[in-house]
Amino acid sequence: MPLPGLGRITDIALCVADIERAVAFYRDKLALELKRRDTGFAEFWTEGAILALWEVGDLRRALALPDRVRVGGPHTMVAMRLETGEAVDAAHAALVARGVEFRQPPETFPWGARAVYFTDPDDNLWEIYCWVAPPRTL
Repeated sequence: MPLPGLGRITDIALCVADIERAVAFYRDKLALELKRRDTGFAEFWTEGAILALWEVGDLRRALALPDRVRVGGPHTMVAMRLETGEAVDAAHAALVARGVEFRQPPETFPWGARAVYFTDPDDNLWEIYCWVAPPRTL
């Protein structure tokens, strides 16, 4: 349970090396709608939370962060849950047609999910999945 007063997660921000390249990927390949642009920063509308991209050089300057803050991953994974395995397969096919490169075709994994994985130009890992069986619990 979250600490009182923290609220819900409203935005997810990914660090990127080149904001123009990242915006082109998310706008043109994933077909996300751009919410706003700023210097070294962009936001996209998604269902649930805002997806933000922050160019690492701009992030370092704005927050006086050390040079060890870098991009390149995967350091994190963003997951999008769909309702059916057929929806996962359809999303995969649609994104392949837009030029998104996946690690492998959709697969049903032992933990109960049908999923497929790709990375953005900065190696941030994305998962498109649905539960096709009860999630495995050890």
